[in-house]
Amino acid sequence: MDIVKELDQLEDKFYGDWEEDKEALIAALRPIHLKARESKDSFNRFVVQTAERFGGAYIPFLFWEKISDFLDEPEERAYLHELIRIFISSNFEEEEQMSMKPLLVTYFAKEKEFELGKIRALVVDKSHPAVKDYFYKLMSFVEKNQRATEMYTEKFMLLKHVHPDFELLGMPITQLKEKLEGAY
Repeated sequence: MDIVKELDQLEDKFYGDWEEDKEALIAALRPIHLKARESKDSFNRFVVQTAERFGGAYIPFLFWEKISDFLDEPEERAYLHELIRIFISSNFEEEEQMSMKPLLVTYFAKEKEFELGKIRALVVDKSHPAVKDYFYKLMSFVEKNQRATEMYTEKFMLLKHVHPDFELLGMPITQLKEKLEGAY
């Protein structure tokens, strides 16, 4: 089946039955996501075709993958900038904000100041006041809380090649290391 048709069908379900139950959407997107990861081009098409759908509910999963790519290849930042732009114009619900927080903290900690300035000027500054507040708080957090930022970054680095799993990312670092050591 064509990925666009699959996404269209899932979007119909999302706006029909799944809008209040995002777990069903996430579960349905997982096999499509995993299949798309078979090649870089395929995954990039998946990102472009999925990012602006589902009220932004899947953006954290896409951002996870693209920040992982960025950490290996900094030229991948263009996808991150676009995902941030789309995230800002999405439904911007609390659940997605919570999932994005550790990812954005990691990105802000690893990105060049010049690139962060571009995001701030071209995207964040033009957004709704509540969105601006969210991003400014995260940027301030990165500047003022070096140890906590390092912990977010270390946790993400441990998980960056794992399929996005926000429960794992939310674990304390010692428990995460123990769990990962036990898994291998």
